Amino acid sequence: MKLFILSVALLAIASCKSSQSATDGDSVALSPNRANERTGAETKPKEPCLNLNLATARELIKLPGIGEVMAKRIIDYREQHRRFRRPEEIIIIEGFSERKYRTIARMVCVE
Repeated sequence: MKLFILSVALLAIASCKSSQSATDGDSVALSPNRANERTGAETKPKEPCLNLNLATARELIKLPGIGEVMAKRIIDYREQHRRFRRPEEIIIIEGFSERKYRTIARMVCVE
């Protein structure tokens, strides 16, 4: 089961990466909260994001669709395996779907 989840997660990450590079061309991939850094324009303030590598359970629960159980799974995964390199990696966690990730994608980041 875990192998299946890992396979699905890797496919999702690969598809996100390939679709992003197809739309960005030669530009560097930036998270939504850093869109102004590439252009240097400061037209609007940066959107705050929740760092998945530092977030507490209380902070994670504030995200839509994340309850106490899922917040604990995120923290447990982070402590047992490693820090997240990309926000998309969160779909590796049992019970976390691509649909749920798409709901919170603009609200989370990793640093």
